[in-house]
Amino acid sequence: MSPRSLLLFAVILTALGRAEAADLPARSISSSKQFIIYCDDATLRGRVTGFAEEVKDQVLSLLGEGDRWKAPIIISLARAASPKSTPVTVRMFETPDGPSVQIEAQIGDDPKEIHLQKQIVRAVLLEIEYRDRAKVKGGETYVEAPRWLIEGALQIFGQRDLGVAPEVYQAMVQSNRLPPITDFLTLKDDDLGATARAMDAACAMCLVQLLVEQPNGRANLGRLVRHWPDLHDDPLRALARDFPGLATSANGLQKWWTLNVAHFSAADRYKGLTAADTDKAVQALLQFEVVTDKAGKKETFTLEQFPDFVKLPGNKAAMSTLHAAVIALSARANALYSPVLAEYERITALLTRGKTRGVAEMLDEVARYREGTLRRMSAIGDYLNWYEATQMGMRSDAFDSFLKAANEISEQEARIRRDDPIAKYLDQLQEEF
Repeated sequence: MSPRSLLLFAVILTALGRAEAADLPARSISSSKQFIIYCDDATLRGRVTGFAEEVKDQVLSLLGEGDRWKAPIIISLARAASPKSTPVTVRMFETPDGPSVQIEAQIGDDPKEIHLQKQIVRAVLLEIEYRDRAKVKGGETYVEAPRWLIEGALQIFGQRDLGVAPEVYQAMVQSNRLPPITDFLTLKDDDLGATARAMDAACAMCLVQLLVEQPNGRANLGRLVRHWPDLHDDPLRALARDFPGLATSANGLQKWWTLNVAHFSAADRYKGLTAADTDKAVQALLQFEVVTDKAGKKETFTLEQFPDFVKLPGNKAAMSTLHAAVIALSARANALYSPVLAEYERITALLTRGKTRGVAEMLDEVARYREGTLRRMSAIGDYLNWYEATQMGMRSDAFDSFLKAANEISEQEARIRRDDPIAKYLDQLQEEF
């Protein structure tokens, strides 16, 4: 959830603390006139009005759509009548003036439960689906936009503020647990636990990003939304209709989806490694398996054991793989390790061809260089820390933001706290953010 959404939830709590009435006659209308917000608190209405327009603009941009809405979206905010109340509902209904989409949010002790950004995305997509169709009359069923599109859109919007978190994708790649695309497309929200939901959201963003990056992808995604009510029972067919070059088969879509997950898993590769992290990566590379006989049996060796494996059947393949891994690591390695990796690249190239002359001396020299580099980096770090602590004539201000946050928390704790849930939740937000 974005910081802006959290701030909005805090405002919701504060405002609803002042608005206890069940009847909500006061309303605000957004700049595009599509959103009508009902709530007694004028400040809250203004915040939600602007937030709704911002979310709608993000959805329209994702789909390559213009703002040509037909059905209004009504947002009603009220305090929950009981702890068991349904936090939020999104539904389409018929009025004397035509169809409308309504978001009814009942705010309880934890306003995060309503996830207002998600509900607005659902409502906007629902309006786009049915704006050019025959009217949905009372009692008729309608189909919401696909779950994976809603979740993927939310993740993409958050990505613009926070960037991609590659760790989730790296875990999927390393564990080889990417679900079959046919299963993923038909999952329901009720099928997902908390952990599965996080993985699902990451997969959804990966799929939506894959679609929008196709030729004319945003416009095609907009067409998929409008066609969705007709083909929602067969999501693969729906994708093939509007993305024929990508989703001609489940295997084809699975392949492209998997490649995009791998792409996201490497999203942090532009960040250089520290000297210590580079050395750990080098150390990991220097232990590898070599095929030892025609039956395919493997043994683990280190590079220093080259006399033992250089004549084995799997030497060439193992050294070729190691040579490529050394080159790949060079792209991220700390600059101080460039000579180290260049030397290992030369050594593995020689061993690939079965050449061993001078390799032992080269390995000894590069090991000494690695040890000296780490020792120097550690000494530099110790010196800088000592100088900062004892010799500087003035503070570096490096920790001012942390000190300010600590002071604010202390001041907050010193205040007289109310015992109601609203105050407790605001205190929690203050301490966390």
